[in-house]
Amino acid sequence: MTLHRGCSDFFARARPSRAAVLALGAWLVLAAPMAMAESVFRSGFEPLEPAPIVNILRDDRVATLEMDYDGENAWGQWWTMDGNGNDAAGFLVSWWPEGQAGPPPGALPAAIRKDGSIGCLSEHGHDSATLSATRWLVTGNRRVQVQPLLNDAPYRVRVQRINSLGEITSYANEQLFNGGDATRVNALRTAMTYFDDFNLPLGPADETLWNNATVTSTDPRFNLFFINDQFHAHSLNGTRVDNTGDKSQTSQRFRKPLRIENGVRRRIVFDMDSPLSPRSVWYLDLNPVRTDVTGHADFFDMEGATGLPAGMLRLRAQFQTFSVNLIGMDGASHQIASVDMEAAGRQAVSNVRRAFDVRVGTDGIEVRIDGRSVIDAPFAPWTLAAGDYEPLWIAFGYNTPKDANPYYLVHWDNFGFDGPVVEPRSVHNYVTRIAGTDYQKSSRWNSEFPTFTIKVPDDLRPTQAGATAEAWLVWTYQMGDYSSFNLVPGDHVTLNDGASYPLPPRGNNSVPNVPELLDWAVPSTVRIKLGDLVQGGSSPLAIGDNRFRFFADNTGIIDVHLEVFYPPGSAPAYTPPAAIHPFPLHSELPRLGPPARFEQIGSTQIDEEHLIHDVPPTRITISGVVPLTMVVGNHSYANWAPELMVFPVASTEVWSTGGTTGISTVEVFLRPAGIGTPPGNAVMAIDTARDVPAPQGRYTRPFDTREFANGDYEIFVQASTPSGLKSHPSYGNETYLWDAADLSGAYYPIQIRIQN
Repeated sequence: MTLHRGCSDFFARARPSRAAVLALGAWLVLAAPMAMAESVFRSGFEPLEPAPIVNILRDDRVATLEMDYDGENAWGQWWTMDGNGNDAAGFLVSWWPEGQAGPPPGALPAAIRKDGSIGCLSEHGHDSATLSATRWLVTGNRRVQVQPLLNDAPYRVRVQRINSLGEITSYANEQLFNGGDATRVNALRTAMTYFDDFNLPLGPADETLWNNATVTSTDPRFNLFFINDQFHAHSLNGTRVDNTGDKSQTSQRFRKPLRIENGVRRRIVFDMDSPLSPRSVWYLDLNPVRTDVTGHADFFDMEGATGLPAGMLRLRAQFQTFSVNLIGMDGASHQIASVDMEAAGRQAVSNVRRAFDVRVGTDGIEVRIDGRSVIDAPFAPWTLAAGDYEPLWIAFGYNTPKDANPYYLVHWDNFGFDGPVVEPRSVHNYVTRIAGTDYQKSSRWNSEFPTFTIKVPDDLRPTQAGATAEAWLVWTYQMGDYSSFNLVPGDHVTLNDGASYPLPPRGNNSVPNVPELLDWAVPSTVRIKLGDLVQGGSSPLAIGDNRFRFFADNTGIIDVHLEVFYPPGSAPAYTPPAAIHPFPLHSELPRLGPPARFEQIGSTQIDEEHLIHDVPPTRITISGVVPLTMVVGNHSYANWAPELMVFPVASTEVWSTGGTTGISTVEVFLRPAGIGTPPGNAVMAIDTARDVPAPQGRYTRPFDTREFANGDYEIFVQASTPSGLKSHPSYGNETYLWDAADLSGAYYPIQIRIQN
């Protein structure tokens, strides 16, 4: 028995469902001799391909799948798409607990397709229903993580190839595996002095271990640090460019210091992916001073670039490059070593964490990624001074809208380090807010003296007799305008309209002192001690609202918070900030949908002259039947190799959510120039979810201009996801035209002229 495409008029007119054909194929495999199995055909009536090659790597509550993937030679594993729709586009991955019914082998039911997981956006909490649910994803990446999983519990995973029409094109590789494997993480818990596995419910991280901060150039909507339903942490960052800068930060300071000693290699571990949007970076800084944000923010990692703090060690990742930098006591940066992770067999893929293991001393550093040493370098001729260092995670963006990227995620887990306990005390933290920003300006020339309110619902006095706690007020100076920072004698902050404290100057730890490092825009974290607290004694702070009013000559103030330090065993009951202030969830942010664009209209490649600018775009003249080529869900190598879709996938949707729900339809709209309501009339529709939503696609279809009167028109391409979310334009300048909240479904036409 052999089925062929278009084998009868009936099949051409009324194609049977793909699920039915795949089910027929499955029956034939079971019922017929093995030789007949090779004659089974997929839903489009081409032969089903062999099943993908799948490798499963288990870790704590997660498994990494490698699918038709050569990690040692990752460069060049692009997707080749000639535009017909039958091109390979990625994989359907579904998984479920053993003993429970999985999804049908041929296609996912419509209800499951609509509600599928989308990277890190499927936030449902760590309930038993989540852990026992059937989950799925579609992806154009060859390396993904399935999560959350119970450890040492049997699961089934099924992987099938799919094309850009959403058709399943291969047999399934279905495997039974034992869920998560806690062996490595349990060993780290034992070996590390401090260790956070982030195995917490959906919401905030442990406030007694982490402090979150931001700067004036961070879009206040996109300053998030959170845990979702997948047992790992996220930093989210996006740049605002409407004020004084274009370098944004979302920073997390670990509240325990790490001691670097002569003759000892200290161990630091963390699991991390790498931001693949070109203007996005993460840093892990070891700072010799306590700071909530960094003033050393040179995006290009230039030799000799200056900033504060001085005397720090920086680990940096941007796209496939990982580097180690040492900042001298003069504030100048020096690159110690750099590695292309892809070339080293440790390719970075969005939302796929790799295990970093760092060994650092005063003399040099070794970095291992997934067990492979990728950097082993001395610091000479420089050194890292022995001393205590505070780790600071930084998600850093350099004008991310230039990437057409309003915000991006980094995904991390299992952070810790070894060494002595330097500060055994515990910290209770209270903040002005979680959502948005608390930035305010204090300026004497216009009598602007802002008040910051911090709610403290707890009795802060220690519970042990003889224990003394310390209350500190912490904030960051940063200018949010182009005026100069200035403090004068007498500048102060008051507490509850009573006690007054002098405002400290900005810190500069360079040796010898380099005054130029205190540039007007550099953020600088400072702190003042409010007083001591003892059992049964008085407190400088009230139970309830505490009002801090700043009287300064001219400065911006941001990230105001209280830190109360307790000797071991003396801390009272603690109400964390997330129990006091609204905690925004990732799922509440503007959704962007998949990227969509015309790549070519007729013989004309779409480039800068055809885009929306202040200058009217060039109009493309077409006649007769012309091809339209659309790219959705990814980017292609334009001009020199437009048929190559990049891998790892380059998509604002993936960068901002960690995944995609896929593409349900692709539509083309046409309207006479300036007439009627956008987007106009649909003149073309492509079903791209025949079995499952396609993760990406390049589509070339004929457009018959003879059906329309000659004249000037606007032509527009838009894709939709199974839930109805619209795509966002993907021409490169869309974030300068629309706010992030307006990108999904934004009308971005290309001007054409029909002339037959």
